[in-house]
Amino acid sequence: MSTITESVRGGSKSDLSKGISLALITALVSGISVFANDSALKLADATAYTLAKNLVAVLFLVVIACVFAFKEIKTIRSLSKKQILYLVAIGIIGGGVPFAMFFWGLKLGGAAISSFIYRSLFVFAGVFGYLVLKERPEPKDIIAGFVILAGNALLIPGDLAFGLPQALVLGATMLWALEYTISRKAMTTISIDPKIVMISRLAIGSTILIALMAFIGDLGAIGQLAAEPSMLIWLVVTSSLLSAFMLAWYSTLRYLPVLKAASIFTIGGVITAILELLFMGKAISPTAGIGLALILIGAVMVARLSAISKAIADAKDRITFESRKMFFGVD
Repeated sequence: MSTITESVRGGSKSDLSKGISLALITALVSGISVFANDSALKLADATAYTLAKNLVAVLFLVVIACVFAFKEIKTIRSLSKKQILYLVAIGIIGGGVPFAMFFWGLKLGGAAISSFIYRSLFVFAGVFGYLVLKERPEPKDIIAGFVILAGNALLIPGDLAFGLPQALVLGATMLWALEYTISRKAMTTISIDPKIVMISRLAIGSTILIALMAFIGDLGAIGQLAAEPSMLIWLVVTSSLLSAFMLAWYSTLRYLPVLKAASIFTIGGVITAILELLFMGKAISPTAGIGLALILIGAVMVARLSAISKAIADAKDRITFESRKMFFGVD
């Protein structure tokens, strides 16, 4: 019981080190993934593309679970009713409904303030972490949160309108933050393996998106994606990134409080901006540059420089260790 309590409240130094390493890996994968998805979404319907990507990612994760860890089948069969209810909640709250809300909101317009709302997910994660898990953030984490929030505000190009589109994005963001909190509780207090959480989230979420697209008559968009060889390549690339992201992210939530994990995760936005500058020639304005710098400073404050240095130094070993532990069940 003491181990579980320690995990929920913030973990040992060893857990924090593992969590920070994994959070940095998650931010890197996320930054690359957002860059790749932005390129792919210019060629396809957003909801259809997201559904197809989720389905392929589910396939990847199921194959990983079946090929490298046959014991997971027994684990799924032995799930208790309470664990199943948690998994269903995670799938609905995080895997299906918010995706539909988010892309519907973006389609209706007002992407500028909507992006700010989504980038503020770490704030809601901190609130839910406190309410659900009783995680009390350190004073420096709260200060760092304000620094990151200020940086995000500087990235808004001036459109401050708030209406239905932004309300939908806000609702989706809050649901994702709540799901991350529930997922952490599921992994730390009722012992659900991260792989089971990830597969359930994607599978249930994809089922909801399929039902939604069938209801509005948009399932044909998936067939159009499959008919485009270039889109199939994009789907394989982005689905692989999504699988890698989820493996790293849910492992991170095992070791770090949700506010700390989500704050470090914001580095992904900085990585995306750098990639857009390098490969697409998308200029970074002075104001945006200051905003990105503040985000980076805030994330570094949360993770601590010494911890980041150590995490970077053993990142390669950490990836190998977590992969072996997750896929083969060895320490």
